[in-house]
Amino acid sequence: MVTIRICPKCKKPTLKNATNVSGWLAPDLYECKDKKCGYIGRFYIEVDPEDYQLDQDENPLE
Repeated sequence: MVTIRICPKCKKPTLKNATNVSGWLAPDLYECKDKKCGYIGRFYIEVDPEDYQLDQDENPLE
């Protein structure tokens, strides 16, 4: 199943891994690529691509 990781701050699908090390040694950190947002953290929202598209059609971002 394919999912999209969404930034919990700006609600955009612009997250990338912020660290090169992952696993038990260092928990994954994610960084939002949106310059206005600047989120860095361990949490993200995971949604189905179809649900994300339906939400965007009903509630477009400004």
